[in-house]
Amino acid sequence: MKKFVGAMLSVIVLTLIASSVQAVIADDKPRLKTSNFDPDFNVGYEVYVQTTIRDAQGQLLSVSESTNGWIIIPTLPDGVQISGLVDYVFDSNFLSKKEVIVIDSVKYEKIQFLDEKYTAEILYSICPSCAKVGMTSGIMHKVCGNFEAMGYGHHCIPLFKANTPQMHITEGNTVAHQWTILRVMN
Repeated sequence: MKKFVGAMLSVIVLTLIASSVQAVIADDKPRLKTSNFDPDFNVGYEVYVQTTIRDAQGQLLSVSESTNGWIIIPTLPDGVQISGLVDYVFDSNFLSKKEVIVIDSVKYEKIQFLDEKYTAEILYSICPSCAKVGMTSGIMHKVCGNFEAMGYGHHCIPLFKANTPQMHITEGNTVAHQWTILRVMN
């Protein structure tokens, strides 16, 4: 009996050691792309998105809404952060004209804009050689511009992101995202 308990204990210890070694090996390579989400950066903003999917004939297939959206810290491809880009988008009416609204006695500046894509674009960006049917469950809006003053050329910088329910799409569908971004006024 003592030999059996000793053998079982040895197997358990060896299994734990082997499992932890695999985890260390898996973390051996650093991530190539780090997350540029900062909860403190998002304190003054609220991001909402409503997604509608229509077929090729314009018939409504699906409507979903996400209140789980956020602002991504604007970063160029080499990791250099662009300070003030979000404020520039609001203050210059870059995406849409802003308006002032009051919700529960809190004043907000609101911008609202529509981002429409055809499923051919979405499906091709996911997998160029895959089938003509797919799913989508998250969206990102990029702001494109010329950053030559900073030593860069024309780039599209991810700025807004939201999680959405999983939605089935097929070739010929149109996916429209209506973004609403609120900024608390000082």
